[in-house]
Amino acid sequence: PTIDLELALNQRRCKVSAAMASFMNKMKASAPTMKMKSPFSKTKKEEDMPDGIIMGDDGLPAEEKGEVELDEDGNPKTKEGEEGAEGEGEGEGEGAGDANANAKPKKLTRFERARAMVPNFFGSKEAGDDDIRDPMDRNRWWELVLSIRGFENVTVETLTIFWTVSLGSENPKKHRNRVRLQTKFSSIYTLTKGQVYDADRPINLYERKIFNLSYKELEKHVVKVDMWRVSNFTFNEYYGTKKQKLSLIANRDPNMELRILRKLSRKDAADKKKSKNVADVALFRCRVNLEEIFDFDLLCENWTLEMNKGHPEFNKNMRERKRLTFTMPRDRRTLPGQRRLLGPGAASLTVEWNKEPGRFFWASCGKFVFRGTRTHLLNSYFIVTILTGNPPAFLATNATVAKFEKHAPAQPHRVLGRCLMNLTSVLDMSVFQGKVKKFTTDIDQYIVGDLNGNVKCILRSKGMKEPELDFRTARPEQLKSATTVSHLNKFERYLVVRVKKCESLPVADFDTGTADPYLRCTWDGMTMLSPIIQQTLRPVFNQSFYFPVRVVFPELRMGSKGERKYQDSVLKFELESKGQIKLEVWDDDVTSADCLGACNVGLGGLLNVRGSEKRNLLGPLKAAKEDEEEQNEIDAPPPKTNQWYEEPLQVRVYDGNKTTLGQTALANKDAALIHFECYFYPDWHESLRWDDGGHRGDEQSVWEKKEEDWNEINRTHAEKYGVPFPDSIGGKKHKVEHSLETADAVRRFPCVGLHPVTRSATPLMAFVCPIIVPEEWSFPAKMLEWVHCLSFEITQRQTRTGLIPVDGWKDPEYVLARRKGAPQDHAMLLCSLLLGCKRDAYVVKGSIYSQAAFQNTPTLMEHTWVMTRHEGWVTFWEPSSRQTFHLPNRYDPRKVKKKRAKNQKEEEEKEEDHEDDEADLAVAHWEGEVEDARVRLEDMESLPTVGRMPKPKSRVGAKKKEEKAGREQLKQELLQQREGLEIAPQRQMLQENTLVTWLPYDSIEVVFNGSNVWANRQNHHPASITFDFPYGDDEEDATSGWERFVKNEEELSWQPICPSVSVQPELKPSVIDDLQDDLRTEMMQNLQLYRGKRGMDTMFDHNEELMLQIRIFLEINETYRQIDPDSAGANRVLEAYPEIPVDQKASELSETQKFHRFVCEILGLRTWNQHGSPFHQGPDYKMYQKEQEKLWETLFKQFKEFRKKDDSFPIKRGKKFHGFPVHFCTSDQENIRQYLMQIQEYQEIMDMEEEDVFYTIECKIVGRLGGILSVWLYVGIQEPQREHDIIED
Repeated sequence: PTIDLELALNQRRCKVSAAMASFMNKMKASAPTMKMKSPFSKTKKEEDMPDGIIMGDDGLPAEEKGEVELDEDGNPKTKEGEEGAEGEGEGEGEGAGDANANAKPKKLTRFERARAMVPNFFGSKEAGDDDIRDPMDRNRWWELVLSIRGFENVTVETLTIFWTVSLGSENPKKHRNRVRLQTKFSSIYTLTKGQVYDADRPINLYERKIFNLSYKELEKHVVKVDMWRVSNFTFNEYYGTKKQKLSLIANRDPNMELRILRKLSRKDAADKKKSKNVADVALFRCRVNLEEIFDFDLLCENWTLEMNKGHPEFNKNMRERKRLTFTMPRDRRTLPGQRRLLGPGAASLTVEWNKEPGRFFWASCGKFVFRGTRTHLLNSYFIVTILTGNPPAFLATNATVAKFEKHAPAQPHRVLGRCLMNLTSVLDMSVFQGKVKKFTTDIDQYIVGDLNGNVKCILRSKGMKEPELDFRTARPEQLKSATTVSHLNKFERYLVVRVKKCESLPVADFDTGTADPYLRCTWDGMTMLSPIIQQTLRPVFNQSFYFPVRVVFPELRMGSKGERKYQDSVLKFELESKGQIKLEVWDDDVTSADCLGACNVGLGGLLNVRGSEKRNLLGPLKAAKEDEEEQNEIDAPPPKTNQWYEEPLQVRVYDGNKTTLGQTALANKDAALIHFECYFYPDWHESLRWDDGGHRGDEQSVWEKKEEDWNEINRTHAEKYGVPFPDSIGGKKHKVEHSLETADAVRRFPCVGLHPVTRSATPLMAFVCPIIVPEEWSFPAKMLEWVHCLSFEITQRQTRTGLIPVDGWKDPEYVLARRKGAPQDHAMLLCSLLLGCKRDAYVVKGSIYSQAAFQNTPTLMEHTWVMTRHEGWVTFWEPSSRQTFHLPNRYDPRKVKKKRAKNQKEEEEKEEDHEDDEADLAVAHWEGEVEDARVRLEDMESLPTVGRMPKPKSRVGAKKKEEKAGREQLKQELLQQREGLEIAPQRQMLQENTLVTWLPYDSIEVVFNGSNVWANRQNHHPASITFDFPYGDDEEDATSGWERFVKNEEELSWQPICPSVSVQPELKPSVIDDLQDDLRTEMMQNLQLYRGKRGMDTMFDHNEELMLQIRIFLEINETYRQIDPDSAGANRVLEAYPEIPVDQKASELSETQKFHRFVCEILGLRTWNQHGSPFHQGPDYKMYQKEQEKLWETLFKQFKEFRKKDDSFPIKRGKKFHGFPVHFCTSDQENIRQYLMQIQEYQEIMDMEEEDVFYTIECKIVGRLGGILSVWLYVGIQEPQREHDIIED
């Protein structure tokens, strides 16, 4: 029987082989025209993919020899110019069939022939992902990271349990499971009744598992968490379960809390009553990162290099040409500056030399591709190397030479410096800015200049050749949070900040008496967030933040010899530039936030720690149990292999247990505390130590002493001012003497504020820092409207006294995080934004007369606004009212240019005469020789005299004239004498072409930015003075009318409180829609409750047509808020409006005339700047002028769309409709309710006694950068039409 079986099998094999041979012969004949797909092939469009290119011996891409190269669709590749080679081109154009017929057959490899016979074995499809029409059905690649943070027993019994986690189809009977991942098991835990287990370190179950699912299939697959109860005598009991859809996980916070439901038997599950009332058995807290893998196209455009004017080699650097070399990562493994033994490294590209001498600008800098998830991209960085030299002109401008030098520059050059930029905000903002650093041991030459430009990011799903233009909906995206160890790179050093818990936090929600705290940790321009702990004042976080320590110089690579060699020079400069570790605790809120406390840790405090402890990236090591029972050798578990982040190392640990939290504005009876620790992993060499806070007390005393001297100068000036002008604002005293004084009694010149964390004296210059925003947000009207939408909040103390408190100055980062603040906070933020746009901006502190609701007469209050200078114009920006005031001829721009040229000339002379100066210093004076000194007129009286002092001659004639002069003549002489004083209004500011009478401000005291503080020594009114600020010597101070706070000869330095501020993106549309629905519902309920208390019914009319009309009307109002009233379009409307007859009917007017009347009467267009605007006169604002014209066109289109329903407005029969829109700078429902109740028109609508009325309420919220919102609310009513209404109509 065995022999017969073998014969039968051989015969069967022969038959199969013959059939296969005939089939393969047919395949050979038709091979060139068949579609075959290879997963290993690559198109020419994908040569820039991160997985690299196969290179030949000659350094060029290797070409096929005798074999067919297939593309991703399995089609044979052809040379450029051949038509119809691919299956996609069949039937397109003339001659397509001839091209296919004349194509020469090519020999296929053995692998390709086998793949053609069994194509489904390799998982290919007839159509690629790009060919699938429905974007929801296209395949996407996903990466999964899942870890357990803790769990809680909610039953009344003690449980011994373990967990299992798996991925699969939600209903395997209906949908096939397309994710094949192994089920993961946890350890065994024993929990008593109500016990909470918080894992000291996350329990990782899935680490970077990759699978393939479409967006539709994401809805059908779930993460399943099963809870098993351990039994020592029988089988383990299936105790609880929970399923969570992958689509929900991919769109929500990765930190989740799942309610584990009791697992029912089949009998109980069939019972409807029992299946509805399923009890909870546990709470399962985990972190699930589910992210799509993309191919990110990074386009580098519009890069500018600005040289540091204080650099010793500034003039030399300005004369030489520059070029940039970009080094971009291809994926998370190929970071710049890291060596790789296998595979391609980071992509590198060098741009051409700058064309214009002295102007370092490059419009296009190349395209790069990064493959990975959003988290991988945000955790990456790129390096820009600045090359300098003087190449020959024929080489520098030769396009062919530049093309060959694209990847390997060969012309003579030297490295001027390098700049490292994190890609943390590339998905939200395309603007990047960084410091160019030079590898030198001289601190004066370390910072070479500033580099800024744009990196635009375009998303493509992995494998897609082009962006999906047909994909309209939002892609799944999780909320941003802290990085986990699974996303880290083992070749980098990390700063680990591990926060355990907080105690005694202040109450933020007074309804519940609790808060919803979360952590915000910042270092080196990177900010990370923790999960939100709901309703507690003693949150337990157990959260670790991992900040990569990135050094721009390859000589300081981790583990290199240069790291030890330069640790006291270059390495120390690099670490000091990264700033302090900032820990903040915030209360969670969608629209605004409250700071519950903050603290700072300097790197000196961390590196100066004596002694070391064992740590890994997960935290402290677990101590071994001494009383653990001995196990048999047979039952002993196998030795565990640790991951690289679990290896224990000796590190210096900064102990931050019970650190006091400051900076909160909320009342708290106890001191808020935080428990944390931080360390470097791996640690630096133990010899790396320095003190960054030893002279902090001395610096504080310096600024306090400087403030005392400043106040003494201001006191003297106030006394001189009060003699000729005793009743003016300038004659008031300079300092508050007791706490009950208000702004009516003093005129203060502030120069310092309190640091928000250390509470020490800090100069006002440190509160300002440049903030870079996208170009579309840098236009004046749009930027002012954006800052105006920030919620206003003034403390009771400032409202009562009218004085800005010492601790009332906040940095822009704090204001953006809080999303509300006082007027000085708005001014500080707006000035920082304007400085980031390269404008000459200043914060102005002055005073205004304001009348509160409870006051009968206006009172004087301190106020702040922003000022910019441009070509002789001075512009005041008022964030509170969203207005700009333009003052012509208020400063001389030639003085600024002359001063810059003078400083440059002095620097050149300093370099040339350096040797001569040293020789002059060596020349000795004669013995007894005294140096010459200049004696001024006021010094004559103090000179010594010989003999008796001569008596001054008496003016007898003058006395007689004074006696004869009348009282009126003496008054005129005193007035003339007073007009000649420096503090008198300047005559040239009172001329017709310069007179400004529309300013709302009454005095100006100081202006400041990041450079200095200047005090006004002229007249107190801002419209009657000039703004030529001194930058040089003391003589310039005396002639300019402004006095500097910090003089050039004083060796004082300061650092910005927040050196780099990143603006958060706009809120997601889904979040804004929820806010709109909640606000509309709240206002409707408020109206119903108010009328219900009076015994009246409330009916609403929210039909679709009516709501559509109201939405269009609110869009018109929103567009109008971004229009500049000084624009050319506004001038056209204001010139044409008076020509429209008042009595003419609307039906007789043209569409343009209707639009002009609508803008002037309904929207209230008006202008106040009679001398024009610098934004619409010069060539520097061409883009802004074009943008304003587009806004006017958009407004006109919206108006025509709104007027389509003019004749048939969708209201009920016999009713007339009227209402009003209201704009709010907050979405807080309580504040909006209070503001509405103060509007007289709203009160009249609410008190309508008629029952046959219908109300309409609509809400529109528009997102702004930084999570700021522009909120519109429309309140309308339909009431019965009366006889006099018909007559009027």
